[in-house]
Amino acid sequence: MSETMKLVIVVPCYNEEEVLAETTRQLSSVVDELLSDGKIDEGKILYVDDGSRDRTWELIRGFSETHPSVTGLKLAHNVGHQQALWAGLEWAASHADAAVSIDADLQDDVRSIVGMVDAWRGGA
Repeated sequence: MSETMKLVIVVPCYNEEEVLAETTRQLSSVVDELLSDGKIDEGKILYVDDGSRDRTWELIRGFSETHPSVTGLKLAHNVGHQQALWAGLEWAASHADAAVSIDADLQDDVRSIVGMVDAWRGGA
């Protein structure tokens, strides 16, 4: 399939400072793999800070400076997981061809993102 694909991984965050380093490591690895395998042309990890009271936003800003795939969206105050997810998906709708969401604590397998991209690409 020769179409280009821009992927955004939307990650709602509320007080996630303890897990963000590992989350960034694992999701960056997935994005790097998809890029190197030619399955996507651009990949972003969009952290949506849902009014965290810890260092979550500070960490997101730091990761965005050291990891080219990381970007962030800061909500003015806590609006809840679903609204934070919606805000991230709205952002992704104008910046990408496809979006997936995953919780910051990585309770779901990050490898499933590769499978989803393969399915979108027609099994490429």
